[in-house]
Amino acid sequence: MTPTTIRTWSTDLTDPGERGEAYGRAWRDQVRTTLAEYDTLFAGRGVDPATVRAIAEESRAVVDRHAPELLAEIDGVARGAGLQPWQAMAINARTEILARAAAVEECSTAVVLPADGGPPRTIQTWDWYTQMAHETVVRSLPTADGARVVAFGEHGQVAKIGVSSRGVGVHLNILQHTTDGSQVGVPVHVVARMILDRAGTLADALAVVDGVPLGASTVLTVVTAEPAAACVELSPAGWAALRATPGEPLLHTNHFLDPGLAAGEAAANPYSTTQERLAFLGARADAVAAVDPLARVAALASDEPGSVCVDPDPRRAPDDRPQTKATLTIDVGRPALGLAASHPRDITPQEWLTVPA
Repeated sequence: MTPTTIRTWSTDLTDPGERGEAYGRAWRDQVRTTLAEYDTLFAGRGVDPATVRAIAEESRAVVDRHAPELLAEIDGVARGAGLQPWQAMAINARTEILARAAAVEECSTAVVLPADGGPPRTIQTWDWYTQMAHETVVRSLPTADGARVVAFGEHGQVAKIGVSSRGVGVHLNILQHTTDGSQVGVPVHVVARMILDRAGTLADALAVVDGVPLGASTVLTVVTAEPAAACVELSPAGWAALRATPGEPLLHTNHFLDPGLAAGEAAANPYSTTQERLAFLGARADAVAAVDPLARVAALASDEPGSVCVDPDPRRAPDDRPQTKATLTIDVGRPALGLAASHPRDITPQEWLTVPA
């Protein structure tokens, strides 16, 4: 197992370009390492450098149309880290670039919307390749209207999983659809950050999704303090919101659950455990409803085959072995992001980090 270290970084800079540049300077080596890791991954999946640059440049143009402030932040990261602007975008468009290559999978998410009207209770495992993401980061930063966002991701990404002081949280799981790569779209990591920056309600989050083109598939599980929650499945073919019912679990792994989108599902990796992990979550749904985040973590702690604790599979190629890199919870009532760099089964209370928005 390759450990992951979670760093934290906070800023009060409101200018997106200045904020990005400050971050890029502070974490120059880590951002450049992230890019190098992705360059190796893209090459190993048969995506040549010219294609990587073309997708990144196309992504820059579409982000400029839909979220110019985030393009300014990404360009700032490039300046601070000494990269070309398209290279910083490639880190954020990694899902869209990988959509041109072999199937990948990551993450398991569970949400329970309490029947008593309390805020959603959530937990997610983040899985990625053993050779990557030896360091990750939680960034705390202001929005244009004075709110605050706490976002977890790989170094150089604007967001992956996070929560805002407005009481809106986002989890992310990868999906694959036959239309992936068929058009240029806003990178899904940028969409996640747009929701965190702009939304105050589930309706706001859905309006963000409805307003952007997509080039690759994912599911963003959005939770809000209203309370409300929905798994928002995204693909170039369209999107669908699977809304939570109070008192019932809302679960997602790495396959589409909306029947219309599922009809266009791309072929899964032959070693995929997405169905097994979904069943594992379903069997523990009552425990996922626990108020205490660490109780939710304990509920998913298991060595059973098919559990959400993903270990490197020796049957797979050395550069194609995902593992659970981190476990995260979102508390939109507080609001705060809870996390630790490990499987649920290995986390101790001393390792658990809570970052308020």
